[in-house]
Amino acid sequence: MTDTTLELPGKESKANDLTESERHRILASEHRRTALDVLAMRTDPVDLSDIARSVAAQESTDEPDAETVERVATSLHHAHLPAIADVGLIDYDADANRVVSSPRRPRS
Repeated sequence: MTDTTLELPGKESKANDLTESERHRILASEHRRTALDVLAMRTDPVDLSDIARSVAAQESTDEPDAETVERVATSLHHAHLPAIADVGLIDYDADANRVVSSPRRPRS
């Protein structure tokens, strides 16, 4: 089986520490892949609503309505962002609904 690479600027060392199974689990979800793409372009803390709006927009051909954005936000909050945070690729503050450290923003 080939080695899967997960490249995230500023988080290369942590991404390289992931097992193949962890990489596959994180990248298996389109929401997670899209969220990581969105976060890789940001250097500042990002609110869940902003991530959800961007993810919904990238995964749709039309402008997402409020219900779609809310559904994506719920999915990101309860499943996807915690899973990405569990492997150390982001820091997600679930109480504040905010990613405080994204792939390009090193932890302090």
